[in-house]
Amino acid sequence: MTGQIDRATRWDHAGLSDRAALIVQRLLAALPVVLLILLLAGIGIAEGATPACRGESLVPALQAEGKLDEAREKAAAVPNGQGRLFRIERDGRTASYLFGTMHMSDPRVLELSPATETAFSTSDRLVIETTDITDPVKSAAMIWQTPELVTLPAGKTLSDYLDPSQEETLKAALREKGVPLQSVETLQPWFLSVGFMMPACEKARTEGGALALDADLARRAEAAGKPVEGLETAVEQLSAIASIPLKQQMDGFIAVLEIDDALEDVFETMIDLYLKGEVAMILPAVEAAVPNGGMLVGAGEGYDGFEEKVVIERNLRMAERMQPFLEDGASFIAVGALHLPGEKGLVALLRERGYTVSRADQADAAQGETGDESVQRTKK
Repeated sequence: MTGQIDRATRWDHAGLSDRAALIVQRLLAALPVVLLILLLAGIGIAEGATPACRGESLVPALQAEGKLDEAREKAAAVPNGQGRLFRIERDGRTASYLFGTMHMSDPRVLELSPATETAFSTSDRLVIETTDITDPVKSAAMIWQTPELVTLPAGKTLSDYLDPSQEETLKAALREKGVPLQSVETLQPWFLSVGFMMPACEKARTEGGALALDADLARRAEAAGKPVEGLETAVEQLSAIASIPLKQQMDGFIAVLEIDDALEDVFETMIDLYLKGEVAMILPAVEAAVPNGGMLVGAGEGYDGFEEKVVIERNLRMAERMQPFLEDGASFIAVGALHLPGEKGLVALLRERGYTVSRADQADAAQGETGDESVQRTKK
C-alpha cells in the first residue's frame, strides 16, 4: 500500500497531464485497427525485449488518500456508466446485445463473463467497429495509401511544431527507446502517440501473435461460421483522430512521453475498473491519481474538438449503421466500452431511436449466479 501511495504522490508532484489518461483510454476505445497495426509495427520496444506486465491498480492508493469518493461521485453523474453488456429489444425483433470492449490482448480482458459468453454464442452474427482489423496486412496498406492521415505536410518535420525545450524532451525520450528522431520526424504526432502509449508488455504479447479482444471475437465468430460485420472503415477512424490540429497533437504526444513511467499503472487501473464494469469510473480515477499538468489535446476548444470528432461523431455514425443488424435481431455488437456511457453514448442514442436497452450483466456480479438468465434470447 505504501508503495502505491508513494507512486501516486510522485506523479502528482511531477505535474503529469490530467488528460493523458483520456487519450490513452479514448484511443483504446476508438481506434483498435490503428493500435493493432502499430503494435505489429513494433514502435517503441527495444529489439529482443520480453517485458513482463508490472502495473498496479491506482484504486487502493486513491482510497487510502481519500480521493476515491470524489472520483466515484463524478462517475455516478455519467448516465449509463455501469456495465459492459446491454440487451437491446424492440417489439417483434429478437433481442440483440451491445458489449463494451477494451482493445487489449490481456488474458483477463479476453475472458468473457458467463453472461457475455452466452450472449455471444447464441447470437447469429458479430458486429464490430471495423472488419479491417481481421486483415492487418491489408489495413496497413490502407493506412499508407492515405499518407495525409499519418504524415506531416510536405517539407514539415516534428521540429517545426516544437519549442526548443520540447524538442529536447522528445529527443531524450526517443533515445531512451532506441528510436532515432530522423526515423519518425515526418509522422503525425497522433500516430506516434498511439505507438508510444502502449505498455511494453502489451506490445510484446501482440507481437507474439496475441489478439486484442475485438479481433479475438472476430476470430471466434468466423470459426463458428458466423458473419462478421463492421460499422466503420479504418480510414474513417483514422480521419477522426487525424482531424485534431497538429499543435494539439504535438502537445498530446509530449504528454504521453512525460507519463511513460506511469503508463503500466494507468493501464492496470483501467483494466481493473473495466473488469468490474465501472466504465464511467475509469477517467475520474486515473485523473485523480495523476493530476495537474498540460491538457493533452489542448484546453477548452481543443478538448471539445477531440470529444466531438473522436467520440461523439463516431457514436452517431455507429448508432445509425447498426440499425439493419438490430432490425434483423440476434446481433452481438462489440465496440469500445467508452462509446457506451454518457448523454451521447450508444446506450442513450439507441434508446432515443425507440429501443429498450437494459443491463444484461448484473447476474455476473451476484454470487452463485451464472448470468444465463440475463441473456436468454427473447421475442416481443
